[in-house]
Amino acid sequence: MNIKILTYIIFCLLSLSAMGQTNNNINQLNDKGKKEGLWIENNGTIMAYYKNGKKDGVYISYYRKNGRVQAFGEYKQDLLSGTWYFFNEEGILLFTETNIEKNTKYTIMRDDGVIITPKFTSYVKFYYPNGYIKAEGRVLYDEIVEIDYFETGTWKYYNKQGELEQTKEH
Repeated sequence: MNIKILTYIIFCLLSLSAMGQTNNNINQLNDKGKKEGLWIENNGTIMAYYKNGKKDGVYISYYRKNGRVQAFGEYKQDLLSGTWYFFNEEGILLFTETNIEKNTKYTIMRDDGVIITPKFTSYVKFYYPNGYIKAEGRVLYDEIVEIDYFETGTWKYYNKQGELEQTKEH
């Protein structure tokens, strides 16, 4: 199945599920004063599920400008989990992120020669607007992969028809 179609189906199901919630069940605190259940945040640009004050479940963020999905995925105990999908403002899939984990073994040398150990590592696949994979490999980052990351290990680069053109070690 085409990744665009699968992504659209998943998004529709998630949106319908969230819309089915009544206002009485949104933005609630549990008996310990911690966030529980579905929360609509940041002026409606984020929908996230919480369990005992930690993100735990589906997470969707929207572009403020046009309301389209910016990213969606799942949290488990405040940590990114499973597969995450990231889109541009036109709704085109930019990249996916999987195998997200805290980084304890990969280091990188910054441009100034300092060796650092970024907080997280994951496997990403970048896509052309036509849906074919553009590049894939492991990244290292500190906070949010969309903002800044370092490529590490073996990376594969593809042409616009999805054919492998180059493999490179970082």
